[in-house]
Amino acid sequence: MPEYRVTYFETNGSKVKQDIFAVNKEELVSMLRDKDKTILDIREKGAVSKYSFSDFIKALNRINISGTSVDSTTLIMFSRQLGSMISAGLPIMQSLETLARDEKNDEFKTILGRVIDDIRGGVAFSDSIAKYPKVFDRLFVNMIKSAEASGGLDVTLISISEYMERLKDIRDKIKSATRYPLFVFSFILLATLGVMLFVIPKFKKIYTDMGADLPSITLMIMNAAEFMRKNFFFLFIFITGLILLMKYLIRSNESVRYHYHNFLLKFPNLGPIYQMGILVNFSKTFGLLISSGINILESLELSRNIINNEIYRRSLERVRKKIQQGYTIYGSMQEEGSIYPSIMVQMVGTGEETGSLDEMLLKFNQFYDNEINKKVDRISQIIEPMLIVFMAVVVMILTLAIYMPIFSMGKAMQGY
Repeated sequence: MPEYRVTYFETNGSKVKQDIFAVNKEELVSMLRDKDKTILDIREKGAVSKYSFSDFIKALNRINISGTSVDSTTLIMFSRQLGSMISAGLPIMQSLETLARDEKNDEFKTILGRVIDDIRGGVAFSDSIAKYPKVFDRLFVNMIKSAEASGGLDVTLISISEYMERLKDIRDKIKSATRYPLFVFSFILLATLGVMLFVIPKFKKIYTDMGADLPSITLMIMNAAEFMRKNFFFLFIFITGLILLMKYLIRSNESVRYHYHNFLLKFPNLGPIYQMGILVNFSKTFGLLISSGINILESLELSRNIINNEIYRRSLERVRKKIQQGYTIYGSMQEEGSIYPSIMVQMVGTGEETGSLDEMLLKFNQFYDNEINKKVDRISQIIEPMLIVFMAVVVMILTLAIYMPIFSMGKAMQGY
């Protein structure tokens, strides 16, 4: 009986390498699938390796330092088209081959080709796509695995496409609320820097040659401009380094990340929109996973993993542990305080009592999605006049600093 070196994911997401004896590869695959293992690789031990230079090049091509070129739009279209084709009665192999042939994204086209080869060799669709976590995340893989076990792969794929499209819309709405203010603020900042670095130094020479007594506001801005002109390169390196350091600390240090995310949640006006985006994302994901037949604890874990906020990640971990101890979801969330709005907690409680938790979560998702739209519109109406006032104040200060000495230029010229 041959021995195989197997690499797979446990249900909790941990990666395992193990040596297993089996009659053949097909029996081994079936055995692991029965135990809900996500297979990554199976190799027979002692087999002669035929690893060639071309295999080495292919392995290098799989390495993508920058992440992946497969964006959410590509995945949305793929899920919707594959679901529709399977729903129309086409076999999954034929559907994937058609989609791979028409795919424009080279990286995704290559991945689909490998997935087709895996399925042709007896590997399940979910196990094959699990090999590409940068493209197909754990949520995607687990929903496909659940659909393969219970049937309804076409419905699940279409649900995934709708889910991803909804999340994309939410992200776009949040970006639209901040894009215009950031653009205007950046323009004001660049214009101010331009004046201070190139315009004010020329006026300083004129004023100095004439011996004019300069107003304090002019002297202050001129000194600041002179400092920036002499130390521009140092300041640029310092600010860039500080930004990169903060990004690194936020990514690698849990404590820094916690305080940064807490700051974002409490940021005036934009903080509530950010919080709504997190809750809409969570409720949609959690509801969709439950409706797909995935158990509560695993659904919570998967929902937690896709949330990019340390406050809520820690909270959901506490909620999950309390549920393991016998608490209800309603009671666990209620103990977390104001981090979850009362309407969400109440709807979760109602859903638990009536056995319709997934429906109540999706109803809350729709409600909060509408609230995000209203918040974005309201913030835009508030921010635009504030930016106009801010721009006017900056222009007024610079204008006074430059032209106030000119008003007394005649007196300065008499002394000159």
